[in-house]
Amino acid sequence: MRLEMIVEWSLGSPRRFEWDGQKLVPYDPPWQPAWGLPPVNYGLIPEYFNPADQAALDAIWASREPVAAGTRLEGEVLGMVWVKDGDHKIILGQPGSLEALDHAGLYTWFVGRQPRFTTAEEAIQFILSL
Repeated sequence: MRLEMIVEWSLGSPRRFEWDGQKLVPYDPPWQPAWGLPPVNYGLIPEYFNPADQAALDAIWASREPVAAGTRLEGEVLGMVWVKDGDHKIILGQPGSLEALDHAGLYTWFVGRQPRFTTAEEAIQFILSL
């Protein structure tokens, strides 16, 4: 399954944005040091709505290189970061790029939410349930 995401927060950047359906706008409140810098390129898949947080489905791009906020990326569903509150994060990228993810950094970023990494099949099943 291939999907398109929009990057809202670039790997390692304190500048966070959110997609308003038309364009990126600065995230309010601004970035807080307690959050830590993102260990991934983080964004959304605008075609899917996640009722757990009443927003578009969250996505992570599997890469160790920063991607500019606002960039649209298309990739394969590689897996998912499952979190206990249901606000799961779909991992997208090119085939074989899952190894490029900072797994330890992601786990630490979501540690209070009991994260676990899932297979692509489980991620696709979740997406199709939305």
